[in-house]
Amino acid sequence: MLYSNFIIGFFWMLSGMLHPFYVSITDLVYKEDSKSVQIMHKVFVDDFEQTLNKHYNVRLDILAMESTTEIDEMVKDYYSKRFAVEIDGKEKEITYIGSELEENVLWVYQEIYKVRKPKLFRITNTVLFDEFDTQSNLVHTEVGGEIKTLRMTEGDGTQEVEFDFY
Repeated sequence: MLYSNFIIGFFWMLSGMLHPFYVSITDLVYKEDSKSVQIMHKVFVDDFEQTLNKHYNVRLDILAMESTTEIDEMVKDYYSKRFAVEIDGKEKEITYIGSELEENVLWVYQEIYKVRKPKLFRITNTVLFDEFDTQSNLVHTEVGGEIKTLRMTEGDGTQEVEFDFY
C-alpha cells in the first residue's frame, strides 16, 4: 500500500512539473536624462514562434535565424496590437527599436520619447493571450529607482500602476 501511494504521488508530482507554464516579462524603465521610457520584452522563442506562425500564416524557425531583422515587421505589428501605454492619462506613441535572440529567448525593444517624470501608467499587455489560456505577463515598471510589478492574465490585460513623488 505504501509503495502504491508513493507511485501515485510520484506521477502526480511529475504531471504537475510537465504542465505548461507560459510567461513573458516586460520592463518599463523611465530614464530621466533622456526623458524617455525604455521598454524591453522577454518572450520564449517557441511560444512566440508558434504565435507568429499562426497569426501571419508563416513557417518560422526563429532559432535558426542569424538575425531577427527578417521578422521585425511581424514583431512590430504584433506588439502594436497587443501592447499599449498611457502615461498620466495620455496614450503614448511607442517606437519599435528592434529585437534580438538570446538562447531560447527573444528580446523585443521599444521606447516612448518626450516623457516628463510619470506618475501613473495604464498598461495593456495581452501578448500571447490569444494563443495560451494560462499566459501570464509580468510587467516591471521603474521610475526613480522605485520598481512596481503587475501580473497580467487573460481578462485582466490592462492595469494601472502609480508612483508618488513629492
